[in-house]
Amino acid sequence: MAELKTTTGYLDATLLEHSLLRNARLRTPYGMQEGVPAYTTETESMMLHDLTLALADMACRTGISWNTDPTPIFRDGDTEIGVVLERDRPNDHYSHLDAQAYLHDADGPWCFARFDLTEPGDIPSNVTGTDDLASRIADRLHHPQFPKAGTYGPTPGRMSDWYHGIERRFADMSEENLRTRAIEPDEEAYHICTGVYVTAEQFVSLLPSPMLANRFVMMSFGHNADQASLHWNDWDYWSDEAAETAVADGDEDGCYWTGCMWDEDDYPDRLDGTVAEETAEASAKTKG
Repeated sequence: MAELKTTTGYLDATLLEHSLLRNARLRTPYGMQEGVPAYTTETESMMLHDLTLALADMACRTGISWNTDPTPIFRDGDTEIGVVLERDRPNDHYSHLDAQAYLHDADGPWCFARFDLTEPGDIPSNVTGTDDLASRIADRLHHPQFPKAGTYGPTPGRMSDWYHGIERRFADMSEENLRTRAIEPDEEAYHICTGVYVTAEQFVSLLPSPMLANRFVMMSFGHNADQASLHWNDWDYWSDEAAETAVADGDEDGCYWTGCMWDEDDYPDRLDGTVAEETAEASAKTKG
């Protein structure tokens, strides 16, 4: 069981997201399958990200404790509410992915809030958005809905957490790239910030869609956080053209594709034998 959390941030939201994705439910004509990994479309992934940010934000502001056992459980005293992802699979075809909140009481768990991640605003939803679902959980746990629904989730503070969380993970990758000499001097790579470089594959692993990549690039040049929060999932706002303009007008400290500026003095003096062998083999395969 994960440790109880009472603080928020991008990493808390990531833990909630992973917990939900690893332990979803699948509704089939033959009954409910528990503990099924959930695979999401791009739209579903963005909505799930917004939901977990809203849930982490709500828990922080209200003081409600939560854990992952194995799915998120929010608790106040003896009252517990679980959140789970459920996917329909009628006739072997996957359909809507829902986020459902269950109140656990003497009569057993019963669903009181449901949000359709596949088509937000569709009839199966009985909440208006991810922040409304988070607010209803706070209400059921006898906490006043303050701030009211509409203020949980993609706020400027949460957006800053998102950006710096990604930046820290890239910095860890860059440190490993330097240790293993995965990127050579002058080799093309993504410049994340001063002295931090990652490969194209590493960049895509954390920012798998063009919109997420463009959002990160634009924010790396000091993009206004208030504007970011107002247009968080707006594909037109985070367009390729807008990102190209940000790079062209920005300074050398932002994120862009370029030649690596590391030199020989930046690499460790000696590599572990195993790492050196693996690096040599990878280099030989690339050249071959």
